[in-house]
Amino acid sequence: MDIRVFKTFIAVAENKHFGRAAEMLYITQAAVSARIKQLEEFYATQLLIRDKNNLRLTPSGETLLSHAHLMVSQMEQSKVALSIANQQKISFNIAATPNIWDAFFSSRIKDALDLFENLMLGTEISVREAIQRKLDDRTLDVGLLTDPIKDDGFTNELIGHFDLSLVGTRPEFDAELTDYILIDWGITFQKEHVLHHKIIPSFKSSTAMIALEVILSKGGFAYLPNEFVADLVNKKKLYVIESPIQIKRPIYMVYRKNNINENLINEFRQLFTNSQ
Repeated sequence: MDIRVFKTFIAVAENKHFGRAAEMLYITQAAVSARIKQLEEFYATQLLIRDKNNLRLTPSGETLLSHAHLMVSQMEQSKVALSIANQQKISFNIAATPNIWDAFFSSRIKDALDLFENLMLGTEISVREAIQRKLDDRTLDVGLLTDPIKDDGFTNELIGHFDLSLVGTRPEFDAELTDYILIDWGITFQKEHVLHHKIIPSFKSSTAMIALEVILSKGGFAYLPNEFVADLVNKKKLYVIESPIQIKRPIYMVYRKNNINENLINEFRQLFTNSQ
């Protein structure tokens, strides 16, 4: 039996809704139905009671649920066991959204690599939706996000903040300039920005690194992380502009509950919080 069938059953049981389970797994609702039907045919029993707007488990479904959790967990543990048996390094995978990567994680990769000499660290930059999907299917251990994942299956830990400042290649800033770059720093920033600035941006980006490259090559202004531009400000290549927006963005370390790499997660939590 494909382990994805049991993951689908768990998702339906937790969400009590085929559509929401399909969204969480990034598959179609028809695929969810087919997998549940496959389970019911395999066990020759009804697992779900499908009343209108009231989906619940049968006694057989309740019994299977605990076994499904166990099978999924054992499958993940078997990957680690085989890795050790083959004398391979244990893998630990972290993903960050583009701006968390630029503002926080990129400067801490060396410290992360030094944490364990026998650890194979995998890193990637990805959008929030992809990070959540990979955390859910456990191909990712930790996600670094500016907003928590509001799901009972996830743990969200606030491990720090980073500050944004308005910087530019010139010390003068006014509403008539034509080289302002708007970076997507999330909903809180967008609300503050609309309230205090009436500037039409010449360029938009979701990545601080790209915005900085444009500013340094063509000139201009943008809100960038303090740590990210501190050296350029000290060298007078960028100027800090007085701004009505004071943005402190949170950094959440997000991971699935009952992660088999819990000890490693604790070590990385300590690394991240100590480096703030």
